[in-house]
Amino acid sequence: MPASLLTEILFRGAFEIVFYGLGYLIGWAVVPIISLGYYSVEPWDFSRRKKSKSRSRQLLPKQISADAACGIGLVTLAVASAIVYLLWRAAGA
Repeated sequence: MPASLLTEILFRGAFEIVFYGLGYLIGWAVVPIISLGYYSVEPWDFSRRKKSKSRSRQLLPKQISADAACGIGLVTLAVASAIVYLLWRAAGA
């Protein structure tokens, strides 16, 4: 039991860091392209994970949160993976 708990803690942390980082990087690249530069992604800051209260003072381009960028990045990754899989499957058939 203690070994499985330790394994879960280690793998869960590594899994979250990898997927959150990958999602953030993809979102960071995709959001400005899709929005034609109207939106940007706020910097990834571990020390400040609360919502900013000074959003009304920010100038253009508008910023989306790092969490939203992560979600957009993961959805983009899932759609791209599905497209690649379907193309690979159609080419082999």
